[in-house]
Amino acid sequence: MFAHTSSSPLPSGHSDAETATLATASNRISFYNINFINSDNLDGLEASYVTLAASIYGNDIGFYGCAFEGWQDTLLTGATAGYQYYESCYISGAIDFIWGYSKSYFKGCTIGAKKAKSAMTAQSRASASAIGGYIFDQTLFTSATDATVDLTGTVYLGRPYSAYALVVVKNSYLDDIINPSGWKVWSATDPRTDHTTFAEFANVGPGAWQNNVAARQAFGNATLLTSDTYSLASVMDNTAWIDSTYWNSIVTPEPAVVNTTAPNNVTVSGSSSYNGTVPPTGAIIVSKNAIDGMTTYDTIQAALNAAPTSSKTNATIFIYPGTYNEQLIVNKSGTTIFMGYSDSTDDYSKNQVTIQQSYGEDTQGTGSDVDAATVYATGNYFYAYNVNFRNNNGTQQNIASLGFAVKSSKYAFMHGCQIYGNQDTLYISGNMFTFKTYIEGNVDFIFGAGSGYFLNSTISPNEDGDSITAAKRATNTTAAGFVFDQCTIVPAAGSSGFKNVSLGRPWNNFARVLYAGCYLDGSVGSAGWTQWSKSSPQTDGVTFAEYHNYGPGSSTCKRASFSEQLSDSDAAQFQLANFFPTTSWIDFSVVDVQPFTAGFGSAPAACVSSSSSSSSMLSTISSTSSSSVTLPLVTTQVTTTIIQKATTFTTLTQGDITSTSVTYVTENDGLTVTPPAVLKTSIIKATSVLTSTTTK
Repeated sequence: MFAHTSSSPLPSGHSDAETATLATASNRISFYNINFINSDNLDGLEASYVTLAASIYGNDIGFYGCAFEGWQDTLLTGATAGYQYYESCYISGAIDFIWGYSKSYFKGCTIGAKKAKSAMTAQSRASASAIGGYIFDQTLFTSATDATVDLTGTVYLGRPYSAYALVVVKNSYLDDIINPSGWKVWSATDPRTDHTTFAEFANVGPGAWQNNVAARQAFGNATLLTSDTYSLASVMDNTAWIDSTYWNSIVTPEPAVVNTTAPNNVTVSGSSSYNGTVPPTGAIIVSKNAIDGMTTYDTIQAALNAAPTSSKTNATIFIYPGTYNEQLIVNKSGTTIFMGYSDSTDDYSKNQVTIQQSYGEDTQGTGSDVDAATVYATGNYFYAYNVNFRNNNGTQQNIASLGFAVKSSKYAFMHGCQIYGNQDTLYISGNMFTFKTYIEGNVDFIFGAGSGYFLNSTISPNEDGDSITAAKRATNTTAAGFVFDQCTIVPAAGSSGFKNVSLGRPWNNFARVLYAGCYLDGSVGSAGWTQWSKSSPQTDGVTFAEYHNYGPGSSTCKRASFSEQLSDSDAAQFQLANFFPTTSWIDFSVVDVQPFTAGFGSAPAACVSSSSSSSSMLSTISSTSSSSVTLPLVTTQVTTTIIQKATTFTTLTQGDITSTSVTYVTENDGLTVTPPAVLKTSIIKATSVLTSTTTK
């Protein structure tokens, strides 16, 4: 393996090619089983930072079983009159990561993308008769093995580096990361598509032409070939220099199949109890009071301003006790860490550091909800330990008062924290993991289109009748949503009498939320979940799921029809190891509760049947099921009087049985309540034996 750290941007007078791990201008040279890696900016934390793994300027150069790994511009095929051959190679990157001018043939390779909305290739030719171009044969186009974001439908096969670009993809597997249009222009103002050749032939996979015909045709600058006119012999100068030993035995790579039904999951062995009173070495200190022998800042913003700007150096900010009245945007491109002074790190209720402000954003206005966030994490990675994030804005209707927000494609980790707000307390557009953390609010107070995993945390509504979550996803296959794992759902301190809290409502039809192994207090309504609104339910494609919850609010007997109770195999997709593309950003050193694994716990008690004694029953419908399942019998003493209209009718249909009647109800519980007549329609589910007696 060759590894290299480059310097980019380069000083004036130097070229991108100088950043390459391998650079060659030789002719007739072959490389076998070598990995070429440019480790600088490999995770793309620094924007517009070119890091090449290889710069190939020679002629008749072959690579067999090699790997090229970088971020932007990974592989440069630099010779305008050169020929190159790549067999069974792995090439990964983010932006135009196979680019240049040579005629290059890729056979049995895997091309791995890392960044959404980017192109894999950027090819250039000086004219239609110039030598250059890329031909991909039996190649897999998929996510890179170290991709950290969901790329479904967001990556393009190529864009034209010049107006004569030529890229052909044939006999290949196009994974679901490929955007339906397949290809893209160079830019909106400079499309460069006048003379391009973007062509496809006999490909398979969800991203292939035949599965995205309308979008490919709408792009208008790509062609579906009816025959293969780009054979190796026809596009190379000659084939004598190519090692064809394995040519006939090459099999087109396909994406690895992930077994989401297996119970395997992350195993943790950390400790949430540690010394939280001593700043780590190199930390920037924030304190309300001066401390002998230490350089301190009296605001967190001042500490952020003093933090190193390099994405390769963590900014660790240790905060001594106090309430800090600030509104912060944490935008460092690398990693920022907030550590609150704490002598009880495993107990958020004993936190001694609070960041707060009081500002709300009108959700019906033209502004953005995130403008109201007390702390908005827009940098790549944000970590917080034993810090309270509070927005003290009031409970006005349609006013968002966020305590915390994390931006799209970014990562936030919290341990032992508290987040307070009202409507829209916590916004997740990126990725977030919380452990032993408290979150409080009311209307849709955990919301967004990102991915949030809440482990052993407490979720507390401070108003009845509201929804805890409002999730949405871009598509029904987007790996996003919210998972509440072994959490406690209870009203906020000082609240009482709640009976109709909703676990979630769908911000769009692809909302995805799971509560697994959670304690659901009696404040959770019997339906469990609610629609977005009466006029726009948005429940058609939602995943509103529960798995082995317990507590008075966990009964499944009257759950909303668009919710579901998961089986073990269905629950496996929500395991922590499967939920995020990678868990490498989670600080497991402080996590000491094992995330749920499919098969843990037990389902809530089955719904029970009941019998009632009736003082007067003018219409009786009795049914007997042919099922062999016997449920426990519970007897309740209810006095019920049912009075039918003069035009009484009873409609019986094999399958569902519908009874329409007008009723009065008297309950003998020490008080007699006789409400006005109510027209009631009841459904008795399908039966195999039906006996009916009707008296007018």
